[in-house]
Amino acid sequence: MANMSGSKSNRRSFFRICLLLTGTFFCLAAYPVSSAESLSKEKLALFAAEIDFLHDYLRIAGLATALYRKDKLLWFKGSGYADLQRKKPVTLDTPFHLASLTKTYAATVILQQVDAGKLQLDQPVSSCGVKIRQEKRITIRHLLSHTSHNEPGEAYRYDGAQFARLDTVLENCTGHSFEYLLKHRILTPLALQQTGKMGDVFSPPLAKPYKLDRDNRLVEGKYQDYFGSSAGIIASIADYAGYIAGLRSGKLLPEKQLNLLFTPTRSTKGYSLPYALGWFVETINGETIVWHYGYWSSVSTLVLIVPQQDLVFLAFANTDALSRGFNLGKGRVSSSPLAAAFIDLFLFRE
Repeated sequence: MANMSGSKSNRRSFFRICLLLTGTFFCLAAYPVSSAESLSKEKLALFAAEIDFLHDYLRIAGLATALYRKDKLLWFKGSGYADLQRKKPVTLDTPFHLASLTKTYAATVILQQVDAGKLQLDQPVSSCGVKIRQEKRITIRHLLSHTSHNEPGEAYRYDGAQFARLDTVLENCTGHSFEYLLKHRILTPLALQQTGKMGDVFSPPLAKPYKLDRDNRLVEGKYQDYFGSSAGIIASIADYAGYIAGLRSGKLLPEKQLNLLFTPTRSTKGYSLPYALGWFVETINGETIVWHYGYWSSVSTLVLIVPQQDLVFLAFANTDALSRGFNLGKGRVSSSPLAAAFIDLFLFRE
């Protein structure tokens, strides 16, 4: 491995080469530091430099990144613009379209209804009016864990359309829509003011959508209008961090149900799958990582939780560049260059 005892710029260049040359976007490097305090400062400086590089390299319009410990903000960086034309910067309170991070809220809502006795995870979805092939054998658990294809429960296959059938489950078996339950069981109890859906009025306003044209120029894009259990929530980083803090503190779910959210699904053949209930779960370098990503037109988002360190990393963008091409649906978070940078600095380095 190359000598990493040189300048910060050399270390940054080394990591950038790793990003460009390795197929998994994952590279390790070690370097000496004098104290725990300087290590923390240097980690954050290196992380900020890699975010700057990725923001430019991936051609992202606006990017919000933050680190939280429990409910305390440790660090925030706004890169680029929420509105390119008006040069509106990205802030901690800028709302972004979350795409599939919505699934993390939906799983919470479902387990709240399980805790209340209105649903059972192994209840057939047919009992809630969901009509699909093999409907009598497909359960709520199968939809939540992306295991409803082929032989239900046997294998994982990410499918947002199947997950969206939980809208019907909630409406027909609890008498309430996902939107109603989201508002009354999560947003209102946690006093989250910067969370909603397309068409709601936010201050500051929703980050504008962008995409790359054929000449690799950023041009105006368009957000999708669907809102439901699979996608569609809009939130600021501050609000999403508040949701995670409320979830992990027990304000939204008792410990038993919370553990279910973060426990990898076991297949009918007995092996562990990459998805739990509304969350991906991996073990990297001895650390459990609970995570999810979002990917839609003009949207890419990422959340990583390291429970043993009480550390949460969030990244929201108003282009699809954080997710496009990295095949995160396969269940390997290190395929994301931004996640790889986080893992390298905060899980592998002393």
